Amino acid sequence: MTASPDDLTSVTVGQFFPYSAERVWHAITSPASISDWTTDIGRDSVAAGKTFGFTTFPMPEVNFGGHGDCEFTDVVPNERLAYRFTTPESSLDLQATWTLHPESGGTRLLVVHNGFDVANPIHDRLRILVRDLWTLVMSRIGELMAEPPDDAGPPPDDATSFSLAEFYPYPPQTVWQVVTSKEFVGDLVNDHDLGPVHTGERLSVTTYPIPIVGFGGRVDMEFLEVREPELIVSAFEIPIMGGTTALTMTWRLRPLDGGTQLWFTLSGFDPQSPLNRQVRSVLRGGAIPVLSRLGELLEGRGHRM
Repeated sequence: MTASPDDLTSVTVGQFFPYSAERVWHAITSPASISDWTTDIGRDSVAAGKTFGFTTFPMPEVNFGGHGDCEFTDVVPNERLAYRFTTPESSLDLQATWTLHPESGGTRLLVVHNGFDVANPIHDRLRILVRDLWTLVMSRIGELMAEPPDDAGPPPDDATSFSLAEFYPYPPQTVWQVVTSKEFVGDLVNDHDLGPVHTGERLSVTTYPIPIVGFGGRVDMEFLEVREPELIVSAFEIPIMGGTTALTMTWRLRPLDGGTQLWFTLSGFDPQSPLNRQVRSVLRGGAIPVLSRLGELLEGRGHRM
């Protein structure tokens, strides 16, 4: 991920993908990508002059109720896509522009989001939120272009779930010991009461609250199925804007090529809810460093196979 220096009226985020501009364009205009932020348009509606609605989390601190009105202002297939974003409250009037730049071995995708008010201190916070959002969007675009897993892996992602995979050069029992350790869980949350990981046991964790979605930071989990050292399935609920979303978290481990193939899956998102789709993208982005941290802890214990 790269980011260009911005002035205080804009945010620029970019990433290189080892794919052609045509393939990157296909990803950013695909139904899977578009459905993360609107249900008003399809691929055929990505054209200058077309309008659509944008639904996301309300941000009362910037007088944003969670809905925006958008219009494509410039569309050149495989090269450029721009749209204007305004709100019914007249609190925001922003422009987002995607550009695709062919480079050796792939394409660099840049998004510039401008129109922030330097005279409004709240827009400083908004710029940070927007930068984080586009970083997650870049991750989602990379996910859409990645090769599908082979037959031995979990089913491909859909709008109700996501799966991440990682190979570790350690035996399954060693990986299991780290995944179920207090050290690992303690690295991921602020507080927890992890005990034995057995079917029927419960786990409560406290993490950072997300006020804009009504999440207070506490999660209560129940282990639905545990088979050492192969499988952990747990269930929990998170509040989203006055409602709740019930999710299932699954860790699968199996021996492979002298080590362990691990799959992490989170399922239960409502594909009809724009907020659920965006929470899915946020949680997927947050899960990626979790698997990296697992690898770091494994480096300090056990023997390679």
